[in-house]
Amino acid sequence: MPKPKSMSVSILRNVFHPSDFSPASEVAFAHALKAALIAKADLTILHVSSDQGANWMDFPGVRTTLERWGLLPKNSPRAAVLKLGINVKKIVAKHTDPVQSVLAFLSTHPTDLIVLATDQHAGRVRWLHKSVAEPVARKSRQMTLFIPKGVDGFVSAADGSVSLKSILIPVASSPPAQPAIRPRRGSSTGSTLLPACSPSSMWEKRERCRRSGALN
Repeated sequence: MPKPKSMSVSILRNVFHPSDFSPASEVAFAHALKAALIAKADLTILHVSSDQGANWMDFPGVRTTLERWGLLPKNSPRAAVLKLGINVKKIVAKHTDPVQSVLAFLSTHPTDLIVLATDQHAGRVRWLHKSVAEPVARKSRQMTLFIPKGVDGFVSAADGSVSLKSILIPVASSPPAQPAIRPRRGSSTGSTLLPACSPSSMWEKRERCRRSGALN
């Protein structure tokens, strides 16, 4: 008899990583690449330059990273990346405002997850003198993973290993927390879920957590 088809469907098909080529963006890149690998999703890396003077060699090395993580042998061809189930695109956009450039790109290239470093104005786009991460996340209204400057995050850039011990999900009556809880239950990180509720009484706290699914 034929085997039943898998009912599992990836919630990520496209991962988007705006990069200013700073050390903080390098850490965010590792998280974006890991997410794309796990979900077998496409990964787009976008750099915004005011004079289009960016060198392609400035982009984070995808094959170099995958080789360091032990997923590809040394000196692998570009086609080897496709065999891992992901497709990587690197784009340079000429614009005086990184936020507007990123939002314009997203308006014609929908994504499922944005991965970016916070405090990006401290990197190559310091001339902007304002945050890039916050307005991109707010105005795009897309699921966004922030990697704060100065932290290693939960994906090791050295070997690609994931170290996620606990997850804190704020729970309230609105918006519902279930969409955030559902992907966590299907994960294999071994992390602990820590729902955070803030209603007025302990009884109400338990009821809201129960209704949201955090205590199921």
